[in-house]
Amino acid sequence: MSALSFHRWHSPVKGTIKKAYVVDGSYYLQNAYEGFNNPNPGDAAPNNSQPFLTATATRAVIFIEADNPKIGLMCFMAVGMAEVSSCEITVKEGQRIGKGDELGMFHFGGSTHCLIFRPDVKLEFDVFEEGENNPDPEKRKLKGHNIAVNSQVARVVD
Repeated sequence: MSALSFHRWHSPVKGTIKKAYVVDGSYYLQNAYEGFNNPNPGDAAPNNSQPFLTATATRAVIFIEADNPKIGLMCFMAVGMAEVSSCEITVKEGQRIGKGDELGMFHFGGSTHCLIFRPDVKLEFDVFEEGENNPDPEKRKLKGHNIAVNSQVARVVD
């Protein structure tokens, strides 16, 4: 998420909050290979460290039992990177939520998030990472742009 983006999290599915908690993490920690210890890390070093930061930065972990049985139990994980490290969960365990309902927020800027699904859940994504070679011109034009709040990013397929 861009620092200029909306900093509130919304549920990707309709369902029930099964568990929600914050895991404390480190501030300004980056993968040394892709960060400040590399003599030429480049401007993208903080972004390239996102996989590392999902295990070391402050995280809000929210397990949701989706009403859609093809999804079942899934997890939304917000990652407070760099100076953000502030993850506020606004839902409670046992709470029913609709798709698009607020789950929580970052303070002091935006960071990133992950959606984690069971291995047998099959998804078809509507948005693609910048630089991916996608032959579909409608999807290709989304590269490098913010995605509007509550936009569909994927759908379950059989």
